[in-house]
Amino acid sequence: MTYQLPHVHVCKQFINVYLFADDAKLYKHVITDDDHQVFQKDLKLNSFQEWSDRWLLRLNINKCKIAFYGGDVNYEYKYYLSSTSLNSVDVIKDLGVVFDSELSFVSHCKEKIGRAYSMLGLIKRNFIYLTDETFVTLYKCLVRCHLEYANFVWNPHR
Repeated sequence: MTYQLPHVHVCKQFINVYLFADDAKLYKHVITDDDHQVFQKDLKLNSFQEWSDRWLLRLNINKCKIAFYGGDVNYEYKYYLSSTSLNSVDVIKDLGVVFDSELSFVSHCKEKIGRAYSMLGLIKRNFIYLTDETFVTLYKCLVRCHLEYANFVWNPHR
């Protein structure tokens, strides 16, 4: 469960922070150049960096990415954290769900289907003589779980 800690006042003045285990998401609805400047201002103040250092949560800046969602996105915005330019990505995987800039979840579905086929191949290669009951048990345990993972993300509108 991802949640927003009410006592975390880091970046609260300008942007929102969501924390889950060792992951953090900073987000802001950026429509104008002023919104972009506000977001970058908070990153420049390094308040998030200072907070993570205080709580001994080291940031791996090489893993920090910027993702844009929506149709009218200005991809020319550049963001910096600790004087390091953050890379923009079109597709990002978060907690096992693949997000693209259009939120279509096509990449997510393809990845999960590929993983399910891989597990089906594993069953086929390693279990030569199977009863129907055993196959169903293996299928439910090893294949179906991949197909059902995070299906609530894409299922309601597809």
